[in-house]
Amino acid sequence: MDTQNKHQSGHSDAVAKHAPECHPASKWAIVLGDRLFPMPRRKLTARDILDQTGTAKEFVLVRDYESPHDVAFDDNALVDLADGNVFLPTPRCEATPQRHCAAPAKLAFVCDDLWEVTLIGQQTGHSLKRLLGLPDDAELLRDFESPNDQPIRDEETTMFADGPVFTARRLTLTVKVNNQPVHFTTRRVTGLNIKQTAIEQGVKIDIGCVLYRLKPDGSLGPAIRDDEPVVLKHGDAFNCVAPDDNS
Repeated sequence: MDTQNKHQSGHSDAVAKHAPECHPASKWAIVLGDRLFPMPRRKLTARDILDQTGTAKEFVLVRDYESPHDVAFDDNALVDLADGNVFLPTPRCEATPQRHCAAPAKLAFVCDDLWEVTLIGQQTGHSLKRLLGLPDDAELLRDFESPNDQPIRDEETTMFADGPVFTARRLTLTVKVNNQPVHFTTRRVTGLNIKQTAIEQGVKIDIGCVLYRLKPDGSLGPAIRDDEPVVLKHGDAFNCVAPDDNS
């Protein structure tokens, strides 16, 4: 190889070595007052965040911590969602001028527009599935501003700061109705959907029966109306009984 080619080759190698890796941007979202809002990027001013949620000017943005002492932001303060994406809209006259909190901020991991809040930013694919109520055999992907989302393996470490928005594929949720397994391919249903699907899959109930979610201690929760929205988690249990029998 001549000197010129050596020089060109060395220059190309150096450029390749120091060239930044290009990845599509991760999607970001916040939970504000128990509602989910997509955000255009990871860092925005507090007022920009509130504007994207349709919040009136009389409110300020307050980050929610595992503490009574939440942090209020000035309108022009730059907010990094990687430091916590759970917020409260608070009237200006009620906002406490707290600028720091030693407690951990609440973190909302999102999957298919449903979310769960945790204090732990370092997860694995498996722990995220458990947090989000997904079955172990679902395929979890980090949601990018691109058609090419990133599959997350069960044993793979994933950080909140890399993006909290995910999507799931090959999703089959199994719940129990009157102790019998019933399978769903969506998490958003109604009480009527649950009864209809259970009947289609062989559970011996009548469409006029009353549906209840079973609590962890085995007792019945409040009755679920036919038109009531229900978010399913893998392993949920329900009882469906005749209207005059709520035992």
